[in-house]
Amino acid sequence: MPNWAIHLLVPLLALMIVGRKEDYKYFLLLLPSAVLPDIDTFAIEHRALLHNIFIPLALVLLGISLKKMRTIFFIIAFYFASHVILDIFGGGVVLFYPFYNEMAFIDASLKVTKTNELLWTFDYGFTAYDDAWRLAEGYIFDSAGTGSLALIFVAGMWAERTRLLEWWNK
Repeated sequence: MPNWAIHLLVPLLALMIVGRKEDYKYFLLLLPSAVLPDIDTFAIEHRALLHNIFIPLALVLLGISLKKMRTIFFIIAFYFASHVILDIFGGGVVLFYPFYNEMAFIDASLKVTKTNELLWTFDYGFTAYDDAWRLAEGYIFDSAGTGSLALIFVAGMWAERTRLLEWWNK
């Protein structure tokens, strides 16, 4: 299960690489929506209720229909979709909830054995949506994620120190 720092940093970096510079402010302002799907941790249907394909699709459709807010809805849809994709690789999600109640998963790993052989494993498919996932047993925050985000925040502040000082001295 990817921690929340990964859910924030991976899509943010992807958007910063492929996005337009004038949209950077939206990338940061809307960043909390990258962890919004985990609100279903507190519901009965964790990894199903908000971890499905229909939420990002609905956001894209809203973006298409509301031309003035298109960029905002597309960015939120990207953040939701990236969360779902990362969780597919981290145990699975109920991708077609509420229509199909099995977890879609992808397990891809590269390991080194004790005899120094590379072992590539790749498995995908659907598996039972059991109570361990349904009841959301696991971390919401962890120490490594908190430290990672704090480091990124301090680095960002350091990079923007000149603009911050100008703003502070106004």
